Amino acid sequence: MWQEVVNLAISNGLFAVLFLGLLIYFLRDSSKREKKYQETILKLGNALEIVQGVKQDVEDIKEMLHSSSNIRLKE
Repeated sequence: MWQEVVNLAISNGLFAVLFLGLLIYFLRDSSKREKKYQETILKLGNALEIVQGVKQDVEDIKEMLHSSSNIRLKE
């Protein structure tokens, strides 16, 4: 397929060849960029899970402190 496209571009002149080269470059570059974005999204997702875990731990500690202060007030 690519060979047919290259042959067609060559038969249509220099600008067609330059356009085709630029198109191929951008397609490869965007593919690499997309992989990096996906890796970044995965890392951020993992970090968010950690933050949510810490939030839950803080809420549990607050609840324990609140419960222990209520017990002391009743005594």
